[in-house]
Amino acid sequence: MVEIGLVLGTLLALGLGVSFWDVLAADVVLVTGFWLVVAGLAFGLPTGFVYHVALRNSLARAGCLPERWWLHPISHHGLMPREDRARVLAWCRAGALGCGVVFVGCAVIALGAWRAAAG
Repeated sequence: MVEIGLVLGTLLALGLGVSFWDVLAADVVLVTGFWLVVAGLAFGLPTGFVYHVALRNSLARAGCLPERWWLHPISHHGLMPREDRARVLAWCRAGALGCGVVFVGCAVIALGAWRAAAG
């Protein structure tokens, strides 16, 4: 179900981008992309930090905290106790959402740069 939402959101964003391509000036697109990156970082970095702390605490309480767990934290989700899973994974998804907003902002900046170069 989440995947359907992502596909529909992507198609909507592409459709809006095409319809505003000739209307918006390149500098507006660049500034919009910049603020999307800032918003994604402002949301994603703190939530990602809280996710890592929550995952570490959960694994430590369960007595199965591997060395260098932070290098591939998602691979250790199966080691979490069932009662911690929903809380920790909510923080993981929130951090991933922030990362996604940063990626979208970078794409908007690239489109703005392309628009500026095109004329």
